[in-house]
Amino acid sequence: MVATIRLKFIGFALLLCCTLVACKKKNRETAIEQGTFKVLSYNVYEGFSGDAVKKQGFKKWIDTMKPDVIALQEMKGFTKAGLQNFAVEMGYNYTLMWHEAGLPVALVSKYPITEIKTVPSNLHLIQAKVLDYNFFVIHLSPLTYDIRKAEMEIILARTQVIPKTEKILMMGDFNNMSPQDASFYNTTAKMDLIRASELSNPGTKILNNGQIDYTTIQNIMDEGFYDTWKIFRSNYEKSAPTKLRTHNNFTRIDYIFMNKAILNHYKDSYLVKDVYTDYMSDHYPMVLILKK
Repeated sequence: MVATIRLKFIGFALLLCCTLVACKKKNRETAIEQGTFKVLSYNVYEGFSGDAVKKQGFKKWIDTMKPDVIALQEMKGFTKAGLQNFAVEMGYNYTLMWHEAGLPVALVSKYPITEIKTVPSNLHLIQAKVLDYNFFVIHLSPLTYDIRKAEMEIILARTQVIPKTEKILMMGDFNNMSPQDASFYNTTAKMDLIRASELSNPGTKILNNGQIDYTTIQNIMDEGFYDTWKIFRSNYEKSAPTKLRTHNNFTRIDYIFMNKAILNHYKDSYLVKDVYTDYMSDHYPMVLILKK
């Protein structure tokens, strides 16, 4: 009888111990989640190609990612009201989209979007604030390096009037390769692909006197912005194309840049490559995680 009572007591103690450990782990994970700010930037290829199935898939996928803010590019076919409904269905109450025509950019947030700035009608840009972060959601021209450089000059001029003590995040599809990746592009095979791409796409210009023009991205870095993917990496990883495309003209043109005021808050950044993102768009999304 005594032995049975002792065994029951030991079993109860073990169960209680396991429960406390599980609760402690859950509380720790909750504390980690509550102590971070997660941003996701994604070119969704012409508004999910207008495909209802892809839109539903995105909603389910976002529920696994759980970002605080989503920066979207190429939101073709979306209206401001349609974006709001789409976001609410995912659990996000705040949205911003300036232009409905063409390939607009959009901002979706769990927190209020404030200090919204007007933007030129010919520029795919959102400038606004979420919490104490100044957001710039960007989709630069896919045409020529000169156009991209001019667009970026307008955006950088806007960042220059913001006090350097404030947090600034710039993200999106910049359509321009980075000088930090130059050694990975400087191969005969890659240069042949770029020359072939220019020939088959009249009106596009990547090469300047036979060399990749990195000016647009170099100008961003010269203004004191950091390519978050490169902070702790020296290797190369493409952000396009995904498995949706069969060509091998690989590029890393999707970025999240941050200024010096955020450096001490940096936790992680990465490109999301999974069974969903392999085929949802021709670009892979990028995530940035910051400590609050």
